[in-house]
Amino acid sequence: MSKRSKISEKMEEFSIAQVTGTVLIWYILAIVGSRLLTMIIAPGISIETGIYHYHHILWGLILMTMGGFIGLYWESRRAKVFGAFFLGLGLGLAVDEVGLILVTSDAGYWDPISYPIMIIVAQLLFIAFMAARQQGR
Repeated sequence: MSKRSKISEKMEEFSIAQVTGTVLIWYILAIVGSRLLTMIIAPGISIETGIYHYHHILWGLILMTMGGFIGLYWESRRAKVFGAFFLGLGLGLAVDEVGLILVTSDAGYWDPISYPIMIIVAQLLFIAFMAARQQGR
């Protein structure tokens, strides 16, 4: 195998640790961005049609589904990067709504129970990242 094909093959690889790290980074960015947008820039903006109000958990589920399909059906490095991006962004948007879904108190979206759940998911992603990195995968 020539040196050039080895380099090309290496560039095509996107390890499990890199995928997990990408998911973790976009998960955190999605939560921070969503909270900032909701708190500072657009507290009253929402998407509604008739009687239905579309929370960003819907967009998170759509993005996670897209990321999963991309990751499953295409094996190129670019597909893995896009799949990890969509998965992390979607997971962040979905987990960000946990306080609104689980709690019926007046705090709703801002309920304090949502923060430990967000942190636990981030910790699980970090543990998966470190385990994959430790194994060289």
